[in-house]
Amino acid sequence: MQAYIYRNYNKVHATRQLQINRLNVAFFTAPVMETSEFLSSEDGKEWLLKFFIGSAFEQTLIVKFCFDPAGNEYLVGRASWWDNANDVANDRALLSSASKFLRNSETLTFAKSEELSANRTLLADRDGFAYFSSDSEQFRRIVLCQALAIAYVQVITTCMASTTKCVLNNRTEEALELYENILRFNAAHYFTLPVQVERHELFAAWSVLCQHYHLKVLNQELTQQLSDIAALLNAEREKQRAAEEAHRISTENAQRQALKAHQAREDAREAKAERRRTFLISITGLFLTAMSLLSLFQLTPAQFSDNVGQWKNLIWKTEAEKTVEPPTKPNGTRKGKH
Repeated sequence: MQAYIYRNYNKVHATRQLQINRLNVAFFTAPVMETSEFLSSEDGKEWLLKFFIGSAFEQTLIVKFCFDPAGNEYLVGRASWWDNANDVANDRALLSSASKFLRNSETLTFAKSEELSANRTLLADRDGFAYFSSDSEQFRRIVLCQALAIAYVQVITTCMASTTKCVLNNRTEEALELYENILRFNAAHYFTLPVQVERHELFAAWSVLCQHYHLKVLNQELTQQLSDIAALLNAEREKQRAAEEAHRISTENAQRQALKAHQAREDAREAKAERRRTFLISITGLFLTAMSLLSLFQLTPAQFSDNVGQWKNLIWKTEAEKTVEPPTKPNGTRKGKH
């Protein structure tokens, strides 16, 4: 049996709840189950899997159980089951075919294989794995674990690439939004152990797949990148705050200078107005004085001649009074000393 995992590239007629061996999927932990949806076609040969529902990084994968893969452009994983009739001794005879499936050559060995339980061996290589056992239903469960591992890889690598682009293109706001979304994803959706511990073989299979897909290393790199991004964003914010503070100070200084200039103009305008008022008052005073003087000269010739005559008579009368002789006595003698 062979299985191929694709990114969602076309519609799949998967409308019923996925069941394996007539049982619903129940070996993932509760947080994983609560944000996942597993659907299957009626014949069980196609699966529609959704992970991290409700997050910014929701993943949709398609699994097809067939012997003729199509659309390699969207192929992200493969898996094969090799029936060893519940006898590990038969694995070596099946290794050549498994190697051709995974590597397209016969160079694969059991050096990296992992015995999950008695007579059950998992060998991960390249973009998939080979499972040697007599249990095809368990193979399907491991394929589902592989799909989750691939979904994790898709999210982590996409986030790392997007973060790098944001930094290189100085898209600070976009980098900040991405940073926050990744933190939420790591807190709510990324689990080192998403398989229930009591499911011993599946738990062991997940450990193999986790190591094969380098999930811990990738997540550490992403975490380190996030730390660097946080430091960068913090530096950018400090720089922005400093620039805003400098702009504020510059604006306030400019406003003060503008206010001083405005006040100087107002003072100059007021001084000019005061000079104008003083000038007008002076002109008015001169005008009134001139009018008073002019009124003296607004006499008719007759009035002027009469006034002059009166002045002359007044002057002559005064002079006459000064020159008149004293009166004489009755005997004809003047009064005086003898």
